[in-house]
Amino acid sequence: MATGSTEKIPFEKLYQDGEKLGPLMPWNIGGPQPAVRAICEDGGFRGHVLDLGCGLGDNALYLASQGHQVSAVDISEVAVECGRKKARDYELTVDFQVADAFSLTNSGTRYDVILDSAFFHTVPEDEIPRYTELLRALCEEGAELHLFTFSKELTPDYPGPRRISEAELRDAFGAQWDIKVIEATRYHSSLPPEAVAQMVDPRTFEVDAPTDNLSEQMVDEAGNVVSWIWHMHAVLRPQENRSESPV
Repeated sequence: MATGSTEKIPFEKLYQDGEKLGPLMPWNIGGPQPAVRAICEDGGFRGHVLDLGCGLGDNALYLASQGHQVSAVDISEVAVECGRKKARDYELTVDFQVADAFSLTNSGTRYDVILDSAFFHTVPEDEIPRYTELLRALCEEGAELHLFTFSKELTPDYPGPRRISEAELRDAFGAQWDIKVIEATRYHSSLPPEAVAQMVDPRTFEVDAPTDNLSEQMVDEAGNVVSWIWHMHAVLRPQENRSESPV
């Protein structure tokens, strides 16, 4: 397996031992994120789509079920094998790959749309330039990016990955990408509020979850927490229109 920045979070251990270690995979909701489904229904995916940090593959499988050509990558062999099994069971075609995302920089494959559903906020702050370089290497001219990330403004008390502000998103992407929108959207979890209050930090496996405001969290019809996060939709500018500093 390729190595790289995302191995700082032990995703393989989370997928292998998640039930024993506690509620560590709130993103495993057993289907696509409703926000991803809504974008697809609005025609937001086209051509060859890459699901970056695909986890158990539910978003990728949904997009494939809607007729899209989909590749999906995750560092966890356990998660990818789960996605492959689902693809076989549902008779869907998804090119699942086991790799650290950063190893794809020199792969030579180019995509029309990148989906980042809660992967960006696992990237250390000092490696954001490396992440944006990865995207440029993976994208066709005019490619689109749909990025979902926890927000400093919207989810200050939710445990887990670091928060990203709207200003940080514009600083990171504004020089190379035409940012169409940064908007609040809902991110569904598999956990009720009491489980979120007991969540451990997946980077340290230590309890690190403030509880004061969790009673105010939105929940879905199953009683699981729904959080407000950022959705950024951006289009890669032509090479001649890119700059070295945010615009």
